[in-house]
Amino acid sequence: MRTKSTQEVQKEALVDTVAQVGRKGKGIEVSFSGRGLTPFGGIGLLGGLMRKLKVKEALESKVQLARRERKYSLGNMLLSVIYACALDLERLSDTVVLRKDGVFQQVVGFDDYPHQTSLSRFMSKFTVMAAKDIGEVGADLRRTVRGETGGQCRITLDMDSHVTTVYGKQQRAKVGYNPKKPGRKSYHPLLCFVGETRDFLWGRFRPGDRNNVQDSKWFLKECLVRLGAGIKELFLRADSGFYSDDFLKCLERRRIWYAVVAKLYPAIQAQLAGLEYRDIGSGVEVGEFRYQGLGWKKARRMVVIREEIAEGEKKKREPKLLELKGHTYQVIVTNIEDWAPEEVWRFYNNRANVENMVKEGVLGYGLDVAVSHSYAGNMAHFFITMLTYNLMNWLKEGVLGQQKVKRMAKWVRQHFFLIPGRLVRKGRKLILRLSQSYPWKHEYWWAEARLETLKLPLLS
Repeated sequence: MRTKSTQEVQKEALVDTVAQVGRKGKGIEVSFSGRGLTPFGGIGLLGGLMRKLKVKEALESKVQLARRERKYSLGNMLLSVIYACALDLERLSDTVVLRKDGVFQQVVGFDDYPHQTSLSRFMSKFTVMAAKDIGEVGADLRRTVRGETGGQCRITLDMDSHVTTVYGKQQRAKVGYNPKKPGRKSYHPLLCFVGETRDFLWGRFRPGDRNNVQDSKWFLKECLVRLGAGIKELFLRADSGFYSDDFLKCLERRRIWYAVVAKLYPAIQAQLAGLEYRDIGSGVEVGEFRYQGLGWKKARRMVVIREEIAEGEKKKREPKLLELKGHTYQVIVTNIEDWAPEEVWRFYNNRANVENMVKEGVLGYGLDVAVSHSYAGNMAHFFITMLTYNLMNWLKEGVLGQQKVKRMAKWVRQHFFLIPGRLVRKGRKLILRLSQSYPWKHEYWWAEARLETLKLPLLS
């Protein structure tokens, strides 16, 4: 028999002391003897939506993985990671709470939940092709949920990128643009969302030393392939990372209307002081000029937004804004000729939603986490994370009735997933008894009813 270390003996003594104080000092006896309990009593809403969409079947039919865990089906392994993302269990080590929660497993239809080591091995076995297959499943499901065109004759694509800093020796992580952790290795994925519905459309997982200009044309093609037919007008918004003549020409050839923030090179800055500006209120002025950059075959319309910096106001740290003589300047290049400058500016400003979408992926589902040393494994996790994002987006809209204003993932968890419950057997029937003091019973039953009668496609 192994002899316990001094540290282990001290730890056991401390635990015993704390337990005794908890029993006697506070008048409440504490014991870990409850059975059939779960903190995730409302997770069946997400499980019901995934069954209705046949997510497991779609993953198993599309994702090809030569080697996998024998004990668990491919679909259940992927659903295990989706549930972990949805419940904010970012690290695979955090999933122990689901492995130990038999009630959760019964609610979602699992016989068992895989161990952390099984999940780690599973993620490490991915190939790049298999990882992209998960993204393809997400794109197929989006078409199922939205219909071929998403109910839209006009669609706006919002493009962005995100830096995921890594702290180990992950494959193909490189040092590149990293404003929060300069000099750290990272991944630098590209993401594209549909502005009207906030759906994730497609992404490209990349090493950290890739910049947006290098991949923007190919990424656009990948995104367009995953849009349905029947779209009459296509718009695109992007930040200055996508500002290049090649990308703009690509958009123009495809007859895509765009508003892209320009990089404020000295030649552009030189134009700003001599412009005529028109006041549109609240300290904001607009102007415009034509500009033909070096190597460009034609001049393009440049919309300028000038905002006064009020006395005592903190300077704006937005890197796309130029500060000059008491004003900040932003320049947007566009091929939309019949809109007033302020209309172009307001259209671009709606792109702020994409930053909230990326924030939702980071704070809500673990987009910022590298779960594997394998590049393909981290790519797979990227697509799983964004599939989870879409599932939650559709849950909010179709089941919770949040069309115009959609709450963040944390709110959904607190109000609908994290409901204490006990699973009991009554005759041959299992009953999940949720907390009697749960304050949103009406909203929960309404969501259950909407899920039961949910009709596809969802049109926004």
